[in-house]
Amino acid sequence: MLGIEKFREPLRRAGLFCSLLYLTIWLPLAYVIYLPFWYHTSCVWNGRCAVVGEAVISAGVSELTAYFRHQGELVNRWSTKEKLHLAEVRGIYDRMSLVSIVAIIVLAVTANCRLIRRYGLVNAGIVVSLVVVLPFFKTFWMEVFHPLLFDNELWRTNPSDLTWYLTPRTYFRYTILLLILLTVLLNVSLVLGCRRFASASGVGNP
Repeated sequence: MLGIEKFREPLRRAGLFCSLLYLTIWLPLAYVIYLPFWYHTSCVWNGRCAVVGEAVISAGVSELTAYFRHQGELVNRWSTKEKLHLAEVRGIYDRMSLVSIVAIIVLAVTANCRLIRRYGLVNAGIVVSLVVVLPFFKTFWMEVFHPLLFDNELWRTNPSDLTWYLTPRTYFRYTILLLILLTVLLNVSLVLGCRRFASASGVGNP
């Protein structure tokens, strides 16, 4: 029993830290991939969207977000290669969704405002450090990220693919910036919320 007790608190802290970091990254990512707003917004600076026209882009965005949510199929003008790749991508998102459920449970069990104030700032610092990949984004995207996640080259696009217009490399660069910003804001909001709660209650959270 004494041996178990010795590890209980470190495990609790590790669970809180990991679940908080995961969820504050996953929530912004879920917003980006499951809802159409960011896809449409990115077309403001993505000149490729205009090439195929607003109607094609709107139909593609609606189908893609519904497909990721398991509420529809890809029937607009997606190539066979794209459908195969997006099926792999959806599988990754599905697994991440399952992990998020576990993370929510862990966070609920280990929630501690004092530690959240500390870990929230640490998480924000970790996420901000990801900006170091932006100057080397093309190399990171082409030679590190995709080869790490996929054992094929279905992710490579060309002008015959709808994703070539809808989600070019520029889209993902700005998406990373958005995710960093939203994740930092979430963590800072949690830190400030816990500080306000502690001040209002007048007691610490052990």
